[in-house]
Amino acid sequence: MDDIKATAEPSKRELFDFEREKFEKELEYKKLSSRIEMMRERCSFLKSPLALAILGGIITILVNSITGYYSNQNTITLESEKNQNTITLEREKLQSDLIKKYLEVPDSAGRIANLHFLVESGLIPNYSGPVSEYLKKGPALAPQTVPVATASTADNWRAFGGNNILDGGVLKRVQNAGESLVVVMTRQSVREWQKCTGFLISDRTIATIGYCVPGELAAGSPKLGDIRLQGVAAAGTAEPLVESVVLRGEGPSDHRIALLRLAAPVAGKQILKIRPDAPVVGDRLIMPFLKGDAADFSASVDDECSISEVDEQPIIAYRCDGDVGAAGAPLVSFATGEVIGIHSWSGEKARFGVRVSPSDLL
Repeated sequence: MDDIKATAEPSKRELFDFEREKFEKELEYKKLSSRIEMMRERCSFLKSPLALAILGGIITILVNSITGYYSNQNTITLESEKNQNTITLEREKLQSDLIKKYLEVPDSAGRIANLHFLVESGLIPNYSGPVSEYLKKGPALAPQTVPVATASTADNWRAFGGNNILDGGVLKRVQNAGESLVVVMTRQSVREWQKCTGFLISDRTIATIGYCVPGELAAGSPKLGDIRLQGVAAAGTAEPLVESVVLRGEGPSDHRIALLRLAAPVAGKQILKIRPDAPVVGDRLIMPFLKGDAADFSASVDDECSISEVDEQPIIAYRCDGDVGAAGAPLVSFATGEVIGIHSWSGEKARFGVRVSPSDLL
């Protein structure tokens, strides 16, 4: 018993420190457990349908806002470019009109001087290059334009192809041809009508191409009721009736000329003369016609609108621009304003018409 050491009892201070340390550790453990539980609850909220819906709505709003911003920016850019293009076109139109106005002077030397002034003053920047090149060639003459106010068809005529600044004589011939034109309508069915161009060669005779009418018709034929005319009579008066139809030439209808005799003479329309000289390769042409359902007046007038071939038959080939309704249009001499032929059909490389001579009218 003497060899066994006695164990001392812990003091009250040591018991207090032990209990305090135990309490602090338990408190720390509870705080940590509380934080973990809070984080667990937050994560479970983010996984809920409500949270996902809210988050999706926020993302959608952000995407739509960004898309709308860039869409508005693109719209503003496109509108700006469109406005700039409109301004550019208006400037070019104003400069073109200015050139035409300055070429109305009757004196050729005055027109040349006007062109020099326009180039040197900088009033026509878009056209100064071509006009300068033209003037460097030292032309003795300059084309003269006719004021719009003096042209009865100026507000509804347009020319296909190249330069539309025509000298006064050619413009007058275009206008005369336009004032001779009429619409020749032939019934195809109850509601369908074929439309062609015709032109006056006397106050009681309209010429067109053969297939634009039902055929050769004597006076009193019931088929004459299948032919109607537009643009012959003055406004407010009835269109004249076709009294008979005579076909000139041989072969199919697209190789023949149709002459429509009217029951009464026409007043106030231009009469076109037939050129006595036969057409030759190189003859420049004016091809006026009434286009489409609205029968708008158009004319092909450029360097390429000329005869490229004369057949042994009464067929001529040329390269004039046309459109729907051009069949039956007069082929007018660029030099004299007289009729050379009548337009018939279009091919892949050229257009074709039938020659007209004064003997066809007899």
